[in-house]
Amino acid sequence: MEKQFKEQIIIDGLQYCNWNRSLFEDVWRGGLTAIHATVVYWENTEESFKKLEEWNKHFAENDDIICHAKSTQDILHAKKNNKVAIIFGFQNSAPIGNDIFLVEKFFSKGLRFMQLTYNNQTALAGGCFELKDSGVSRFGHAVIEEMNRLGLIIDLSHAGKQSCLDAIKSSSKPVAISHANPLFFHNSIRNIDDEVLKSLVRKDGFIGLSLYPLHLKNHGECKLEDYCEMIHKLINLIGIDHIGIGSDLCKNWSDDVVMWMRNGKWTKKTDYGESLDNSSSWPKQPTWFSKGSDIINIYKGLIKSGMKENNVNKILGYNWFNFMNQNFG
Repeated sequence: MEKQFKEQIIIDGLQYCNWNRSLFEDVWRGGLTAIHATVVYWENTEESFKKLEEWNKHFAENDDIICHAKSTQDILHAKKNNKVAIIFGFQNSAPIGNDIFLVEKFFSKGLRFMQLTYNNQTALAGGCFELKDSGVSRFGHAVIEEMNRLGLIIDLSHAGKQSCLDAIKSSSKPVAISHANPLFFHNSIRNIDDEVLKSLVRKDGFIGLSLYPLHLKNHGECKLEDYCEMIHKLINLIGIDHIGIGSDLCKNWSDDVVMWMRNGKWTKKTDYGESLDNSSSWPKQPTWFSKGSDIINIYKGLIKSGMKENNVNKILGYNWFNFMNQNFG
């Protein structure tokens, strides 16, 4: 590993892994400073509190290489002590039900990111897979205000376009789309069009760029050069300071979990979502990003593409750090 890479702050703005010692060692050896880790998709309130508590075992058993981060000071402390900081996130607002007081209770347990929706309509907003996007609801506006008060980052990944625009306007703080790509790169329901991107950055918002194959040009066959070219084009559109990596890496899960992600308990039918071949298996990752430590390949690719090293370092970590520093409670 390049020494200069190891010395930088490297942040992956979202991963969903079935974590074990091997995966923790991979990102630790790979030089990652912090990871926003998905804790919840479809779980209810009780299940979500249990999921958060389960992380205590991970921290206890891997104390030499990981730690929990609730603030950017915790991230800096982790860097100083050669550990990977884990930041908790929910990919759905389902755990709060219709109870705004649960937002603070989850925040007190370390939650620092929460999506308003996960593909479907929620009590807060419309999901990107709904035929008609409702926008942000009355309850949604109240929850956004509460999240702003606490310093809990509003994540618009998986939200519909109108819900994104409403949330950006409603929030008194910048919001994030932690894992998606520009629509100009690949025509995926989950990717973000220029109007939302420009609205996002007008209020100092942030996007973490995805490595999930269904969000990539040519899916698992996407070339590193094409991904880097996409980053250059996005910089020209919204500026460099609003861009990071949110890989959406999913590791160590069986195939039935990908179907659970799509189906939850909301349907008795099979929902294939974005899959073009109605596959019930995990899509194949690009060869240059098959594990968390492969983020160094993006570093190398951007350097090769002619980007200055200080700008590469911004995209691979410092931009995320600055965004979190401005927004965490």
